[in-house]
Amino acid sequence: MPVRDGLAGLIMSVNKRSLKRLAQSLGVTVDGTADMEATADSITLHRVDEAGAVARPGHIGDTWVEMEYDALRAEQIALWDAAGREASQPAEAEAFGSRLAADAGERMTHGHEPILAQAEKRYIDTVEALSPYRRRPPKTKVLHYAAKTALLLGDMVGVTVMGINIGDYPILALLMSISAATAAVIAGLVGTEVRDLCMAQRRRRDPGTLTVAQLPFEHLFTGGDGGLKIVKILCGASAAVAFVIAASIFAGRAELDGALVGLIYGGIAAAVATASFIESYIYADEIADQIDAASAHYEKELTRHTRLAGTTVWRERHQKIAETESIVSEHASRGEAAAHHVAAIKWGILRKHPGIVGHGRSIHTGPHPGAGSRR
Repeated sequence: MPVRDGLAGLIMSVNKRSLKRLAQSLGVTVDGTADMEATADSITLHRVDEAGAVARPGHIGDTWVEMEYDALRAEQIALWDAAGREASQPAEAEAFGSRLAADAGERMTHGHEPILAQAEKRYIDTVEALSPYRRRPPKTKVLHYAAKTALLLGDMVGVTVMGINIGDYPILALLMSISAATAAVIAGLVGTEVRDLCMAQRRRRDPGTLTVAQLPFEHLFTGGDGGLKIVKILCGASAAVAFVIAASIFAGRAELDGALVGLIYGGIAAAVATASFIESYIYADEIADQIDAASAHYEKELTRHTRLAGTTVWRERHQKIAETESIVSEHASRGEAAAHHVAAIKWGILRKHPGIVGHGRSIHTGPHPGAGSRR
C-alpha cells in the first residue's frame, strides 16, 4: 500500500514530565500544555508502510499533526502576550492617571534647563575671568558676621548699663543701646567702600588688554576715582557718627562715675566703630563678591532643578511605565519559550514515528529519490 495512503495512522506519545516541568517553571497555566498532553494522547494515524532508516519521503508535505502543533505554537505566543497585557494593566492605568501631572512636571523641568545652563555658564565665566584677582578666601562669611555680631553686642552692653544707671527704664535703655550699637557698626561699614576703591585703582587696565572672558566685567578693570568724593563724604559721616556715640557715652558715664570711667566707655564705643571699619576693610573684595554671587545663583538654580526633576508624580509615572514594559517583555519571553516547547512536542511526535515520516528532513532540494517507489 502506498505511503501516502497511510497518513491516517500515527499514535502520538508525549513526554508528560517535561511538559509539567515547563508549566511549573513558568508559574502560570496560560500555555495550555496539560490540554496538549490529553490531545496528543488521542491522536492516531494508521501506518501503512515503514519509512525505514531514511529521510522523510519527499512526496509527504506537512502532516495534520504538524499543522496542528504549528497552530498551537502560534497560540502560545498570543496567549502569553494577552496575559502580559492583563498583568500590566494596573501599572499602566496608574501611569496613565498621573500623565497630566507628570507632563506638567516634565515641562517645568525641561523649561528650567536653559535657566540652569545660563547660571552654570555665568559661574564658569566668572571664575575663569576673575579668580586670579580674588583676595578673600572662600567661606569667610561666617567669620565676618560673627565679628559684626560681637561688636554689636559689646557696644549694646555699655549703652544699656549707662541708660539704666541714669534712670531710664530697662526696656528703653535696651532699645537705645540697640540703635546706638547698630549705628556704630554700620558706620564702620564704609571700610568696604574704601577697600573697593583701592582695589579698583590697583586693577585698573587699558580696556584693549582685557581677555575675551574679562570683557563682560570691564567695569571692574576700568574703574577710576569717580566715586572718590562720595567715599570721602561717607568716611566723614561715619567718623561723625562714631564721635557722637563715643561722646554721648563719655558724658553719661562721666556724670555718674567720673571722667576717667566716661573716657574708658567712650573710648570703647569709638573702638567698636573703628574695629567695624577695619573688619569691613579686610573682608571687602569686590571680585570675591562677584564669584560668590555667581556661585550662589548656580547652586540655587541647581537645587531648584533637582527638586523639579525629583517630583514624586513624575518619578512614579516613569516607574510604572518601566514596570509595564518589564511585565509585557517578561510574558513575551515566556510565550516564546512556550512556543519552542510546543515545537519540541511536535518534533517528538515525529521522532517516535519514523515509519511514516522518516528519521529526519531530506537534504535534497527536490523530491526524495525514493518517493513513490518505496513500499
